[in-house]
Amino acid sequence: MAYNEERKKKHLWTILRILVGVGALVWIFRDPKQLIDDFGQIEPPSFLLALFLFICGNFVIALRWLILLRTQEIRIQWWACIKIHFLGLYYNNVGLGSMGGDLFKAWYVTHHTEKRLEAAFSVIVDRVIGLFCLVCMAGLFYLFFPVAASVNQGEPELSGLLSKIAEHRDIIIYIGTAVALCPIILMITPFTRGKVISGAKSILSKRHNIFSAIKLYLKKPVILFLMIPLTICAQSLAILGLWCIGKSVGVPVAAKYYFVIFPVSWIVGAIPIVPGGWGVLEVTVSALFKSSGATVGQGEILAVCQRLILLLASLPGLVVHLTGIHRPSD
Repeated sequence: MAYNEERKKKHLWTILRILVGVGALVWIFRDPKQLIDDFGQIEPPSFLLALFLFICGNFVIALRWLILLRTQEIRIQWWACIKIHFLGLYYNNVGLGSMGGDLFKAWYVTHHTEKRLEAAFSVIVDRVIGLFCLVCMAGLFYLFFPVAASVNQGEPELSGLLSKIAEHRDIIIYIGTAVALCPIILMITPFTRGKVISGAKSILSKRHNIFSAIKLYLKKPVILFLMIPLTICAQSLAILGLWCIGKSVGVPVAAKYYFVIFPVSWIVGAIPIVPGGWGVLEVTVSALFKSSGATVGQGEILAVCQRLILLLASLPGLVVHLTGIHRPSD
């Protein structure tokens, strides 16, 4: 009886998620004629450039994951890593959401090595680094980057929360620097690093391979911190491409807001609200651009363009899925 009740709740939750996604998509496409007209304003070279930059960014992300695997002494081939990454991208964007795609990515990479737990753990670390950089990018651009130059005063105009705390900017920078240095000190100082390892060891079983994986990452903190600029580079490529599309349709929003809006939308898309973030991702982008000064149509066209780019960039993953070339040759 309890089992049937649990299944009923699960099905109701699935239906609710689908309804939320469908409702959001209906809202985005409520005026298809206007959407088509707005889409016709996009310059094809701008869209193709955005698609190209997004794919390049994903190659950088695949490189980041390969480095994390090599840190665990997992000698998977670069080409295999690329195939599994795009397979995960396909599952992410077509219907399972970011976390669901990661599960498939973790599952398939375990077929390429005997260190299965360490390989799966690298996917978790890869996801955490990506989300961490998204949060940092959105926060830093919103707080500390000026919108434009003031015509009257010849100085940068502050916006958002920064305008209220400008007089305390130095204090905030000092505190932020101190907080950022804390994990660095913890991982590069032998004594504190030993404490961190001891603490993790008390929680995890000594015989558990996951402890060895954590220990390897803690022993190579420089590699982890190098992942941050690599990640920001990959994410920035995708955002710059979308900015080019925005410029082609005359979106009157400062470039800095692209580096806030899209990271926020990707974070929302990572939450398993609806399969693949369908609808929710689009509504988030549209609403945030509207609040930043764009028209409703301009926000919606950027949201639709992002979805098209995600789908087109996922096509290599579909090929990998259909052909099965992500499996080990032996």
